[in-house]
Amino acid sequence: MAYQHEGLCKLAEFCGIERGYYDAGGKWVNSSNEAFIAILNQLDVPINHPDESPHFLHSKSLLACSKPLEPVSVSWFSAEQGYAEIPLLLPKDSFQGVCKARLNLENGTQIIWEFSTFELIVSSTKSVFGNEFVTLQIEVPQKIPLGCHLFNLEGPFGNFQSALLAAPKKAHGATFERQQRNWGIFLPLYAAKSDRNLGAGDFTDLENLIEWTAKQGGKVVGTLPLLSAFLDEPCEISPYSPASRLFWNEFYLDVERIAEFEYSPDARKLFQSPEFQREAKSLRDLDLVDYPRVMRLKRRILELLVLDFLQTSNPVRKAALDAYIAKRPEVLDFALFRANVEKFKASWHTWPSDLNAGALNDNDVDPLVRYYHILSQWWAEEQITNVSGKALHFGAKGLYLDLPLGVNADSYDVFRHRELFAMGASGGAPPDSFFTLGQDWGFPPLRPDKLLENKLTYLRSCLTHHMKHCSMLRVDHVMGLHRLYWVPKGLGAKNGAYVRYNSEAMYAVFNLESHKHKAFIIGEDLGTVPPAVRPTMKNHGWHRLCVGQFEINPTEGRVLNETPEGAVASINTHDLPTFASYWLGTDIAERADMGLFTKEEAQQEQTARKIMREAVLKRLGAEIHEEITALEQEKQMEMVLGSIFDELTQSNAGTVLVNLEDAWFCREPQNVPGTWKEKPNWRHKSRFKDAELDGVAYLMKILGKINRARNS
Repeated sequence: MAYQHEGLCKLAEFCGIERGYYDAGGKWVNSSNEAFIAILNQLDVPINHPDESPHFLHSKSLLACSKPLEPVSVSWFSAEQGYAEIPLLLPKDSFQGVCKARLNLENGTQIIWEFSTFELIVSSTKSVFGNEFVTLQIEVPQKIPLGCHLFNLEGPFGNFQSALLAAPKKAHGATFERQQRNWGIFLPLYAAKSDRNLGAGDFTDLENLIEWTAKQGGKVVGTLPLLSAFLDEPCEISPYSPASRLFWNEFYLDVERIAEFEYSPDARKLFQSPEFQREAKSLRDLDLVDYPRVMRLKRRILELLVLDFLQTSNPVRKAALDAYIAKRPEVLDFALFRANVEKFKASWHTWPSDLNAGALNDNDVDPLVRYYHILSQWWAEEQITNVSGKALHFGAKGLYLDLPLGVNADSYDVFRHRELFAMGASGGAPPDSFFTLGQDWGFPPLRPDKLLENKLTYLRSCLTHHMKHCSMLRVDHVMGLHRLYWVPKGLGAKNGAYVRYNSEAMYAVFNLESHKHKAFIIGEDLGTVPPAVRPTMKNHGWHRLCVGQFEINPTEGRVLNETPEGAVASINTHDLPTFASYWLGTDIAERADMGLFTKEEAQQEQTARKIMREAVLKRLGAEIHEEITALEQEKQMEMVLGSIFDELTQSNAGTVLVNLEDAWFCREPQNVPGTWKEKPNWRHKSRFKDAELDGVAYLMKILGKINRARNS
């Protein structure tokens, strides 16, 4: 166990860095002094040696106590309005007197009042290096509505400001009602196949999938993140490493559905040309999505539409664009950023100093490229709005979108909001039995202190961007609202530490947006989950994930463990083997070939998987044979998968989500964690086109059974 300097541990803990953690086997692991120092540096503590810890702890402690107001305070409401309190920290018997308070409500109104500190209730006391402090509770004199409000205070101690989050204690849809149980399907949008797309799924394919699902009785369609991506130079196709969490990916535009396409003879001529159609067919015929080629083909049309829009200036469409920009003025800055990325074909970290510092200018870039990114975002907003509207039209609950944990280090978000990110570290995970060296996910983690100073405005903007279009939002790695494993650059993923976040403020922001947009929240609570996470989720009305692969436990009368009430239940996720691969154990050999398993670990896993298969088959009353034909194998998988879905369907899961690829026993996963270009991650297409789904017999059988059970 690593030696820890006690003074350094105290400083680290004061700054929100945990001393260590319990690993996957339940063993306590100390974080290293090197990790502490590196992460403290990222939090603006310029410590170089553990012996400097007492000095910095003294100064940081007294500095924290010199601020009477926290940057963010939270009041939980059980109704649309309520009474709020704001904590005030003061030295004991000092700075007492009359204070003037002003609360600027989110709706534009103000509440102004005066009070004496002598009238306030003391809620707690503490001693810091011999100095006594008291926390008093300021009561807002009238009920206030839900929202993020700005509090200003003038008193004998000076003038201070903070944000007050008046948040609903429960997220929208917190109450589980058995009669509202539903089901839906999942497919990555890029994987959708049709006779009309340009080699990858688009927003029209998503609309059609929603319509098809609704006709089968389903209420939900889930997909992977649809966020902006780098698809040229640099190129990063992972939906979990976006170029921004604030903008959509124009890769998913259906160019024929853009209004300007109707008015652009040049675009229509190019689209209909034999050369264009040959390339489109070639891309459709590929088994894997070729992102750069698809984007280049699609962009040829988009650039003609941009040119025609600027030259013709249709007044109705111009007014619509102006309205969009008025709502999203930051799109102008985003377009400048993307235009500069194209100009330099490199990360912003390498740009000339003035640009690198954030000083972007219209005159520095090609205006057509800038307008391309403005209009592409506008068109994407129009098309995803149509998609979510279509879902409601067909009686579906709507889209099930996915909010990734982080953003690409080269992203617009990090460029424009760099003060919020720890640039010298990455988010990741400590070593476990699957990843023995730990994981470095590559994205810079958000700084908990700067998030609060920002009043969580950036996070709230990310949530608004998603929730205004979805009925359900999956929150990737929900444990990150409580703590995140930081990997300092140069130390390796084994040598990181957990950093705590203000989970109360984070849940408050999520619940505010959930309530405002009427969106359910689903927390991805898989893997190593700290004890406080699931009770907190339940307390605030969040729903859990239930993944069948992790719940197989054949017992009397059942194959799976009980499903948590209200959970979103599925067989697997995008990061796990497909059902067929898991059942057959083909994923184990693949991981061993890639060095993710030793030969001994692979053998142990194969043995465990064989025991699991035999237990499940015994529970189902099936015969067990050492060798079976391919046809018998498929019939066996149909029986097992059907039984698992029967249990999930009859359970108290709020939503049962069917990964379409499981229904035709696809072996290839959408992603193999721990790999990059050595595997075709995020590129596998569906085996069947949208028009062919009705003819997939086992799929229709499974969906029919689920629908009858859930909608009866």
